[in-house]
Amino acid sequence: MAGLFVVVLAIVAIYWFWIRSKKTVNRSLTVQEMIGAASNVEWEGLAQNQNQYRLVVEVEPINLDHASVEENKTVWINFLSLINTISLPYKLISQSQLFEMKDYMDDYKQSIQELPEEYSLLKKSGEMVSEYLMDSMNQQSIRNHHGYIILEYNPMISGASIQVGSSKLNGLLDKAAPRKERLSTEERSDLAMQMLEEAEGMLYGFCEQVGMRYQRLDKAGVWNYTYQTLQRELAPQARMIDALHMDSFNRMKHSLTLNEIQSESNLV
Repeated sequence: MAGLFVVVLAIVAIYWFWIRSKKTVNRSLTVQEMIGAASNVEWEGLAQNQNQYRLVVEVEPINLDHASVEENKTVWINFLSLINTISLPYKLISQSQLFEMKDYMDDYKQSIQELPEEYSLLKKSGEMVSEYLMDSMNQQSIRNHHGYIILEYNPMISGASIQVGSSKLNGLLDKAAPRKERLSTEERSDLAMQMLEEAEGMLYGFCEQVGMRYQRLDKAGVWNYTYQTLQRELAPQARMIDALHMDSFNRMKHSLTLNEIQSESNLV
């Protein structure tokens, strides 16, 4: 009787752990998990978090609204071919942000004011364009769209890169290959960069086929992309470089109250 009770208890425990693991797998990803936390970013853009390595490629969306049916079909066939070819984990991220053009508007207005009087019609046309852009900016109707593709690779859990079509030979090759837990940090980084650049080359080939602009983000680009994704439109500064210039990441803030108290104490 006691043995039967232990067996039933073990079955219940196994079922409970299985249900819990299933809920954990199916839970929604946070934004930080989606874009990938990075504890170290190299200058060429290789982001590392423990044994997870990432490359971020920014792509410019293409407009297919006015393309023909055959052109749309060609783009989607090439895209599906890319998806089936890349063997590494990847994420596709699309985001839009308000287009900040205050500096451009100020320069544009200044150039209109500097036009000679004999160009009165051109000056009037420029003022109408300026009013239209100002209204669009006030109504927050102009947005800038970005696309990002994150390629991921973990050299410690990824399978063998050499496959010969025979499970026995694949097993022998796996045994002959160096054990991954013995790889040094530099060897892991080199292996990750090699695998990620291979997948990156496939991505670039697709972009060139469909006429899509692309660029790999370097260290500054990765941090700026992360800042914009997390802050969205909640921060006063849209770009990380602007936030740096405003000392947004500095713990010591310029306090007018503190200056007032210090000035009053000096007078006393």
